[in-house]
Amino acid sequence: MLFRVILSLFLIFFFIGTPLIADPATTGEAVKKTAEQQKLEKINKELQEKQKKLTETRAKERAALSKFVVTKKQLAKTRENLNLANNKIVKNQKKLNKLASDIEATRDTIDIKSKKLKKRIVEVYKSSSVNYLEMLFSATSMADFINRSYFFSKVIGLDASLVQSISQTYHKIKGEKEELSDTTTQIRQLAADISDKKKKIAAQAEEIKDLYDDLKDRRQRYEKQVAELEASSAKLEKEILAKTSGKYGQMPDTRGSTGSLDWPLRGRITSTFGYRRNPFGRGRNFHTGLDVAAPYGEVIRAADGGEVILAGWWNGYGKAIVIDHGKGRTTVYGHMSRLYMQAGNQVKKGQIIGLVGSTGYSTGPHLHFEVRIKGKPTNPKQFLP
Repeated sequence: MLFRVILSLFLIFFFIGTPLIADPATTGEAVKKTAEQQKLEKINKELQEKQKKLTETRAKERAALSKFVVTKKQLAKTRENLNLANNKIVKNQKKLNKLASDIEATRDTIDIKSKKLKKRIVEVYKSSSVNYLEMLFSATSMADFINRSYFFSKVIGLDASLVQSISQTYHKIKGEKEELSDTTTQIRQLAADISDKKKKIAAQAEEIKDLYDDLKDRRQRYEKQVAELEASSAKLEKEILAKTSGKYGQMPDTRGSTGSLDWPLRGRITSTFGYRRNPFGRGRNFHTGLDVAAPYGEVIRAADGGEVILAGWWNGYGKAIVIDHGKGRTTVYGHMSRLYMQAGNQVKKGQIIGLVGSTGYSTGPHLHFEVRIKGKPTNPKQFLP
């Protein structure tokens, strides 16, 4: 009796603990698919990192170029100011030369006049008594003598006034020269300061130019790496899709498809189907679906019933799901934060398949939703209510 109980327990544990034997071919294919999927995820994660670096480098390159343009404008303005200062120096130097010439001429005139005045005074002094006696005896009257004496002193006074006037002009010109000389000295100092500033700005411009050239080289290198990774990713995706669904997009409508689509998510449409400004670089690119903004973690539902043919990291789509609805129609859900489905799962219309995120090439939490007919992106709005 005890033996039977023990035997029964042994058989129960044996059959419960032993897994079902899988088809070796199926197991091998699943392992191969998993390995390929892991390889794809690895490539795409590296691609995302390179794309992020490329985006950052492009932003830095634009900032450096903008700064370089500003610096070049500053340098041009500084050169202009330096030219103005140098022109002032030249003009002031000409004025100084003219004033120096005027001062020299005035000094010569003063010397000549002064010598004549001194000579006349000496002569008058030496013969003053004789002259006065002559004037006294030759005068017809006292009034005539006074008039002659006044006239004589007046002549000497005029000579003295003339010398004094010329002397005042001399001192005035000399003062103007000194003032202009001071101004010229200040302008020369200003020109020297501007010249130093010009050298610093020129050096700064050269540094920014070197930085810009370095960023440009780095950006081109990243673009090349991104292109290579995208090519590898696209090739591997094609292989995985071909193996995941041998009749991709051409199976009959037997997967729970209703033939009509519902919105997978309610939210504000931030980018429509068609050409738009490239959010990750220059120019415009073709947007293959609709971007619907929503909070991070918002639920995403299947637009229609069908079979999941891809669930995982998919190039710039990040974490994505592709559902085959039969008759050549598929829907794509990109940039998700979490996937609730795996390749091969059957889903119903309205069933939750994942959560909103910002994986892949994304600028913020949203759902990228596509409708493809025989693999070609089509405007989703013509299929949605």
